Amino acid sequence: MAARRKRPDGWWYPWIFVAGMGVVVAVNAVLVFFATTTYSGLETEGHYEKGLAYNETIERTRRMEAMGWSSDVAFETAPGGDGTAIAGRVVARLSDRDGRPLDGLRVRLVVSRPTRDGFDQDLTLAPAAAGTYAAGLDVPMKGQWDFRVVATGGEVPYQKRHRLVVP
Repeated sequence: MAARRKRPDGWWYPWIFVAGMGVVVAVNAVLVFFATTTYSGLETEGHYEKGLAYNETIERTRRMEAMGWSSDVAFETAPGGDGTAIAGRVVARLSDRDGRPLDGLRVRLVVSRPTRDGFDQDLTLAPAAAGTYAAGLDVPMKGQWDFRVVATGGEVPYQKRHRLVVP
């Protein structure tokens, strides 16, 4: 029977390098997976043109702020529903710098999901009371939504974004 040969000391040192590289490859594979499967596709449309019009946008914003208008948006959930969407009504209240309601405006509401593309809605709000504009709205899921009020009828168009959580 042949004598069993003893392995030399340090025979496993090269395997430390192999194991370390294996960990690096595994971590990179996980990062590549998440990088390619979690991109929402959201991007700025017309980014070049918006960049060229930057100074005009700043001036328009300055003039809008000088008007002193303010807005408040609320989403009121309607009872019932079919379970596929959250039915409700969106109400926007607009007032001047002294808190007086603003009437006679054309008010649009652009509703978008900040984290996912494809759920945008564009609504025209109808006058409901003094300085109050409303419309029915069904949102497909709970969570955070951006409500951008766009009101025309003043010196410059007024717009403001409100982020609400739909329960």
